Amino acid sequence: MKQRLRQLLFEIEQLKRSKVQEFLLGIGLTPGQGQARILMSLESSEHVTQRKLADECMLDVTTMSRTLDRLEKQGLIERRRDPGCRRAYLISLTAAGRVKAGEVKAGFRQLEEILFDGFGQEEMDSLAGKLERIKYNLEGKMYEKQ
Repeated sequence: MKQRLRQLLFEIEQLKRSKVQEFLLGIGLTPGQGQARILMSLESSEHVTQRKLADECMLDVTTMSRTLDRLEKQGLIERRRDPGCRRAYLISLTAAGRVKAGEVKAGFRQLEEILFDGFGQEEMDSLAGKLERIKYNLEGKMYEKQ
């Protein structure tokens, strides 16, 4: 039974990644570099430092810098010097970036609808509880010495 569950979790993750990758490529974003996360994060908090944005998106600073370069070249974000710190930049969405963030949000909403089609609220609550327990187990016990 554990093997079956492990296989199902793996297959679900692979299918989800495949759908997300197809979607992101279709709207001109590069999968796997955090571009979608960055756009969605900036949509809810404008004028963020690169460091804070990296923390929010769980990306290392180097990856964040390269990804921001790409987004800037696409005209989706802009960098301005932080008046409070001469070494830092504040990152914000351009008008085109806001449109793209809206596309990302709509696509992820559609994916959620597909993922949970046919589930009632009680079933989703139950599933959420079980997945939270799996997450907790992984966070707290993975690689601990027995």
